[in-house]
Amino acid sequence: MSTNANGELILVVEDDDSVLEIIKFSLELAGYRVMAVNDGASALEKATDVTPDLILLDLMIPVYDGYEVCRRLKDGFLTSQIPIVILTAKRDMKDKVTGMEAGADDYITKPFNRTELLARVRMVLLRTAQHRESNPLTGLPGSVTIERRASEFLAEGKIFAVMVIDVDNFKAYNDNYGYSQGDVAIQLLAEVLTDVAAEYGEGVFVGHIGGDDFVVLTTAEQPKELGEKIIEVFETKSEMLFNAEDLARGYFISKARTGEEKRYPCVFTVTIAVVVNTDARYSNYLQMVDVATELKKYGKTVEGSKVVVDRRERNGLNADG
Repeated sequence: MSTNANGELILVVEDDDSVLEIIKFSLELAGYRVMAVNDGASALEKATDVTPDLILLDLMIPVYDGYEVCRRLKDGFLTSQIPIVILTAKRDMKDKVTGMEAGADDYITKPFNRTELLARVRMVLLRTAQHRESNPLTGLPGSVTIERRASEFLAEGKIFAVMVIDVDNFKAYNDNYGYSQGDVAIQLLAEVLTDVAAEYGEGVFVGHIGGDDFVVLTTAEQPKELGEKIIEVFETKSEMLFNAEDLARGYFISKARTGEEKRYPCVFTVTIAVVVNTDARYSNYLQMVDVATELKKYGKTVEGSKVVVDRRERNGLNADG
């Protein structure tokens, strides 16, 4: 049995019994669970009832053809996020385009071989999982993917750093400029993080937990240097996030819930807490995040951007800012 499948449920919509048996046998052998129907009406009903992980959909089926089934599924509240792979003997490009316009995620033409079928199913499921786990605002991997990658580093015995990144005074900015402009600031930071990560190569992974909280995993030898580069680029680019009037006077004004007004400089500063798994001191990612969170709280007490690095020794914690 293939280790690539995780028991995902696949709904096969196919009215040719011989083809159906081949598909069912191949998928089950690879470790998937399979349900099958042979017409469009049954496909709509079954998809709504069980919400499968993926649908393999033949185009030439009774009652409703595959195009109509695909359109209805993508329009349905409960079924819109189910990935659909169209399976058909039609080879014309216009047929493929029509299927994609109806909402299909991929397209396999008959006759097909088992290797191609399983490869396409696997890739569509992987893309869907990555999309569901990504942050909707930035498109960056979310908490589940971040933890998975960190766990892989730990299992491989790699020395790596967890960098927790938080924007200072972000609530004050949101209160003054509005949440839509706050989203622009978050997207800019995401852009800066990915650009700087690209400069450092494959050893840097960027994730977005939510709001103004980001995590960077890196096997780079100098995580503090990486953090300082992030600060330099973001502070420079953040000027575009303030209006001309505020920039001219050098600060913006935000009102607290108490009604008190406070001035904030027209530059975005960030606090970056860095925890390195030297000497295999941490057994899991969440331990590293807990330490980074404490470091971040300490860093927030210091004005301006800063990189606070964990210098944990056996007798305690020494934060190097």
